[in-house]
Amino acid sequence: NNNLIVSAQNDKYFFTPKAVEIALKLINKIEEVSFENITVILKYNGIPVLSFKTDRESLREYFANQISKEEFYLLSDIDTDIYEIPFSESFYKKKMRYGFKPSFQTFLNDPSGFFKYRFGISLWTGFNLWAGSTFILGVEGYPINTVSTVNEPLSIPVRTDLPYYMKEKVSVGRLMFDQIIKLPKEVYSRFSFGLLEIQYAGLDVEFAKPFFGGRFFLGANSSIVKKRLLGSPFKIDTDKGKDYYTTGFLNLRLNIPEGDLFIDVKTGRFLAGDFGTKFSISKFINGVVITGWYSFTDTSVFKDNINSGYHDKGISVSIPIRLFEGGDSRTSYTYSLSPWTRDVAQDISHFTNLFDLIGRNQRLYIDKDKFRW
Repeated sequence: NNNLIVSAQNDKYFFTPKAVEIALKLINKIEEVSFENITVILKYNGIPVLSFKTDRESLREYFANQISKEEFYLLSDIDTDIYEIPFSESFYKKKMRYGFKPSFQTFLNDPSGFFKYRFGISLWTGFNLWAGSTFILGVEGYPINTVSTVNEPLSIPVRTDLPYYMKEKVSVGRLMFDQIIKLPKEVYSRFSFGLLEIQYAGLDVEFAKPFFGGRFFLGANSSIVKKRLLGSPFKIDTDKGKDYYTTGFLNLRLNIPEGDLFIDVKTGRFLAGDFGTKFSISKFINGVVITGWYSFTDTSVFKDNINSGYHDKGISVSIPIRLFEGGDSRTSYTYSLSPWTRDVAQDISHFTNLFDLIGRNQRLYIDKDKFRW
């Protein structure tokens, strides 16, 4: 027929419009097949995030520089409410992925020394069994490691015992299964189970949906986890602490592309059982994301006077590796800094955050990002 449908997996390009244009450039070179209408379906881990529809005449005029990028996008159609992939030609189907990045982590304000740190490398590999699924193994090594503490964990030690885990020079950071499913009406769901992060193992579930072209994201997240056993990479701690820890949140993100800002609000039950809200504001600067956060929670659950009345706060910066490499990449390096390690307003670390997955794959941002590269 006159319709060509192509699905393309984007594991490489940081900005979505660039991934679409690379696929269109390859399609434009096809001469032996007759077609008039073109649909490119862009995928993340086999999950369709958007479709880009155009016609062959407009495509040829665009790559012949007869029409501008702005005109080409006006003649095309972008649809993010796509959850099934029809039979199509497919570009780049890779089952196994891997990566590594440097890791620098700090531990501040311990009585044994103000500035403790560890520096090393984080390696990970992921195997995709079917669409949206990933089996992940992450290993961390820190040949330079000065982390130690003389503090005892506090009354509900969900994070104040972190330095005991950070003292390990080699550890299994993650060994888990992650499944993402996209439903009709742009409803995303995710569940993960296994060794979810350096301290916790268990189950993590999340739902999210964009509204008004990506102006707002609404979502919910809950987890039930247990502590991992120190010194034993694959065992669960059954001797001390609570039997399990639970979290439950309602999440909101307000996107402000006019200022390249987004504001996150997380409200609900945190790891230690304290209820409250955590606010964060992030600034996007050509791929670099700078974030600051502050929390308000009911700290009456704590029986120590150090957590009582405390507000978790800090800053972080996420730097895309593409700024240092010769080519493009979706990998980013994140460094967070908090003045104190406390148990207030804590959550587990999530391998995938649905708000970030939906992220800039919305019309609100695609119109802005098509000129960035």
